[in-house]
Amino acid sequence: MARAIQAILVLTVVVALTLTSVLISVDAADSMITAGQSLGADQYLQNGPYKFIMQSDCNLVLYVNQNTALWSSKTNGAGTSCTATLRNDGSLAVQSGTNILWSSGTTGGTNSYWLIVQTDGNVVIYGSPLWATGTVQS
Repeated sequence: MARAIQAILVLTVVVALTLTSVLISVDAADSMITAGQSLGADQYLQNGPYKFIMQSDCNLVLYVNQNTALWSSKTNGAGTSCTATLRNDGSLAVQSGTNILWSSGTTGGTNSYWLIVQTDGNVVIYGSPLWATGTVQS
């Protein structure tokens, strides 16, 4: 029984990775981070016209066409030297030192998670879909 459940979990991950690969652009390294990775001040992920940036004012923002904000963490000015970290439990957090300024509020337990800026303008945490900016563009 345990082996059957393990086989189903492995198959689920393979299917999720396969489906996600359809959404990943050629520049995947520039459009995604994996669990344990962070964006520091002025670092960003980009896919086409969509840019997800940890600004130096501590605000994490998703822009389209460089100047139209689609989503933000609303944490501008709330800290210094902030980072946006995809944690090993599947949550995304904006931190100033050890102080958490914003969190996606998602935890999925131990798994392999990745955050990606998709070609449709949505930023999603996968492992199983846990969180999204909800900014799909037509």
